[in-house]
Amino acid sequence: MKKERMAICDNDEKYVYRLQELLEQRSSFPFEISVFTGEDKLPEDVRGEKYRLILAGETFYERMMEKGIREEQLLLLKSSEKMPQVKEYIWKYQSGDKIRRQIAEYAAKQASGEDVFIPGRKKGTLIGIFSPVCRELQSSFALLLGQHLAKQGSVLYLNFESFSGLGKMLGDTQGRDLTDLVYYMEGGRERLACKLESMVGHLNGLDYISPAFSFVDLSEVKEESWMLLLQTIKEIGNYDHILLDLSENVHGVLNILRECEKIFTLSHREGMAKVQLAQYEDLLQKLDYEDILQRTQKCELPAFGRLPDSVEELPHSEMAAYVKGVLKEAQW
Repeated sequence: MKKERMAICDNDEKYVYRLQELLEQRSSFPFEISVFTGEDKLPEDVRGEKYRLILAGETFYERMMEKGIREEQLLLLKSSEKMPQVKEYIWKYQSGDKIRRQIAEYAAKQASGEDVFIPGRKKGTLIGIFSPVCRELQSSFALLLGQHLAKQGSVLYLNFESFSGLGKMLGDTQGRDLTDLVYYMEGGRERLACKLESMVGHLNGLDYISPAFSFVDLSEVKEESWMLLLQTIKEIGNYDHILLDLSENVHGVLNILRECEKIFTLSHREGMAKVQLAQYEDLLQKLDYEDILQRTQKCELPAFGRLPDSVEELPHSEMAAYVKGVLKEAQW
């Protein structure tokens, strides 16, 4: 993904450089950042087209408006209620992660159909997790797999379950989810890089998009939309791996699995599991999807003594040790 330029202008030198450091910690942040801490240090070209976005403290903002900077190019870094109300602003004293999301959200709104979409440096391999059994353990397995892989590179986790419950477990209060990302993409994929960055949450180094709240919304997304979304995320180039926690309720799930370089299918020894898994494999063969089986690693889950009650406990559970062994077997 090609990065445009952004300026941060504020008199608080310590704050500005700390904010720059926080934003640049994420390689997926869509801007290269320049910092200016005094009007005497502000070059003339910051008032031109060199910078796509200028995040300006209150004093800088007033002067730039006087200089005729386009309003859509300016984003106020607001620190008090005394500043006259403006249409677009970001509160100065909040977490760096919230500021990052809001900058990306604003940039997504400002993007136009004329923006050039340039593929990024990472190829973004797709990893699928799908099973006709063990559904209650599949997401726990997927989250642990993603967190282990995130120790070696950048990973994005996408959950396609109808009732995952993960949004609530992860404390996601944004009110936006995977289906919102799909519909936003349909308005122009040029904007998706910024929109994606504005929506990602983080869990032990793993990036994720909040799962769909409504299974109705999820069921209405067509196969071609899922395919375009995944292909675009790959081309944006921010992630080494894109982890897909899939269910059969997703339109085109078999074709999505066909796009995955590696697939993990869970099973266990008890009850109907073996018969259900055999039916799934028979179906793949009859529908000419044998290539999915060739890239599938079957994981027969042991009987765990205790399952964790929260995502925070997962890395310290019996399942975590099991997933670590699976990755070792897969030579990751």
